[in-house]
Amino acid sequence: MSDYRSTKGEKPPATGRERRSLRVRVFLTVSLGSVLILAAGHWIRLNRRVPASGYVTTSDYAEVRAPVAGQVTRIAVSSGAQVKQGDLLVQLEDAAERALLAEAESELQRSQAELALREAELAEERRDRACRVAAAALSLEHARKRLETTRQLSEKGLASGRDLMDDTYRVQLAEAEHQRLQAYDATLGERQIAVLRQTAAARQEAVARARANLAARAILAPAAGRLLRHTFYVGEVVRPEMVLYEVFGGDELILKLRVPERYATRVATNQQVRAQLRSEKTLLLRHWLYGHVAAVRDAIQSDGQQTYRVIYCPFDPRGLEVPPGTTADAQVRVGRASIWQILFDL
Repeated sequence: MSDYRSTKGEKPPATGRERRSLRVRVFLTVSLGSVLILAAGHWIRLNRRVPASGYVTTSDYAEVRAPVAGQVTRIAVSSGAQVKQGDLLVQLEDAAERALLAEAESELQRSQAELALREAELAEERRDRACRVAAAALSLEHARKRLETTRQLSEKGLASGRDLMDDTYRVQLAEAEHQRLQAYDATLGERQIAVLRQTAAARQEAVARARANLAARAILAPAAGRLLRHTFYVGEVVRPEMVLYEVFGGDELILKLRVPERYATRVATNQQVRAQLRSEKTLLLRHWLYGHVAAVRDAIQSDGQQTYRVIYCPFDPRGLEVPPGTTADAQVRVGRASIWQILFDL
């Protein structure tokens, strides 16, 4: 039997056709809404920004590293000091380098003295040979004249044949001596001088290298400015990969930021940058400082597990006192993208 129901102002229950029609309307409404949302997310374009982090530096910024590995024997200046370009910052152990320089200079002096002595000897030999050649020429001329006189006397019967033979022999001896002196090979001494000069030049280069090695043990300020000293101590062995100081000079403030490698290819010069100093962060308000990308380092660097590219961004402090070294979190505007691209980082 069928169930009988009585109604007192209630709507009658929906029929099967009405329920199916309702489901269709709900499906179409949801589908249309989804399509509209997808389309809106695709067509609405927003600024796309990539994260970066770093700290504030200055226009005349420099990192101070040890040019060679060595043990620190003296720390000349401390963090916060003002220095001029060329001031001594750190002295490394240099006893071995000083000894090598003294030895190289001694070898150079010995070589130069030997060269000067051989040059003087060669000059004296040349003067002596020139005098002997001149004397041999005079002897030859005298012997020839005497032979001519003896020949004339012999023709008149006033000189014997023996005298003529003796004078002829003397001319031959004088000619042989003159030819011997003229044929003397002076290039041997010149070759010796050339070898000694090469030796002196090589030792001069050795002295220059020894002086450069000694100079590398004194770490100097590369620019004028205020120092920020990193942690190292007297007696510690420092290496070229260690940053010992940072020098902040100049008036313009610059953000030195690290951009993660996954975003590095999107960053280019002249892109807008906004940054928030960590010292100025609040829960409700954000104080943004604005600037632009002025330079991008080509090389990808690493720090532990993190790989990144360094960018430099001048910015306007907007009246804030921003000391160099202040850390900051930043965002680099790399273009515009749809909502979905931004949400899913496509």
